[in-house]
Amino acid sequence: MEFAVEVEVLGRVRHKNLLGLRGYCVGADQRLIVYDYMPNLSLLSHLHGQFAVEVQLDWKRRMNVAIGAAEGLLYLHQEAKPHIIHRDIKASNVLLDSNYEAQVADFGFAKLIPDGVSHMTTRVKGTLGYLAPEYAMWGKVSESCDVYSYGILLLEIVTGKKPIEKLPGGLKKTITEWAEPLIEKGKFHELVDPKLRGNYEESELRRAIHVAGLCVQGDPEKRPNMRVVVETLKGWGIKEKEMSLRIESAKYVDELMAADQPSDDEVAGEESNTYGVFGTMEVHKTQSPNGKMAFHR
Repeated sequence: MEFAVEVEVLGRVRHKNLLGLRGYCVGADQRLIVYDYMPNLSLLSHLHGQFAVEVQLDWKRRMNVAIGAAEGLLYLHQEAKPHIIHRDIKASNVLLDSNYEAQVADFGFAKLIPDGVSHMTTRVKGTLGYLAPEYAMWGKVSESCDVYSYGILLLEIVTGKKPIEKLPGGLKKTITEWAEPLIEKGKFHELVDPKLRGNYEESELRRAIHVAGLCVQGDPEKRPNMRVVVETLKGWGIKEKEMSLRIESAKYVDELMAADQPSDDEVAGEESNTYGVFGTMEVHKTQSPNGKMAFHR
């Protein structure tokens, strides 16, 4: 099913920041999809994998990747017919071509949204750390779920931190929990990936923090659409005094964190720094005892 969805979606999309379909083959015992070759592999490889030490992604390239991925999502949400929700935005699904331009990839979990439909309820698939709380808990999927995932990705690009860090003693901390106190204290320079050695544009950093904070809000109705995200990151129509430099962290309940399992890459011993996959699960439409969404702030 994921193969069929991927081929269908790839056959519909045409955008410079979306990985295009060159061809596919269905045999008796194998299925193949042919894409353009991506010599610089994925964003994951540069932030946490084999290219991390080389620091090929300087600040300018990181912001270009962030904007490119946002423009790809904008096309899916507002220009593709029907609209498409990706559902699995993460660093390993942002590939980099020879010019380090972002190519959003892997549409196996994508949902095509008919006109007039704002959201759907479905089984939860994706990677814990990137999943919007309302999607992780109840399978309620909408464009704002991709926006939330993008906000996490943007923080990851800026900080070089993983969406979920595994701490000593088996504890885990989300990237928003880590970033929130630093932003509150105005320690923006401590947010930036230390591998960049202080080489970044402060105005762009502030815009990125502002956008990420808007994207990861717990209330999906308050998140911006991807057009606003793109325009703000580019500095269009936004003044610094209008920016809200704050992030309210959303912490997954313990049951969700416990459900986090090692990814296929971790099991295979490749890219051992990748994050657990929150695989397919039945969604229980429940509420927490106080009637509120079952995640903590």
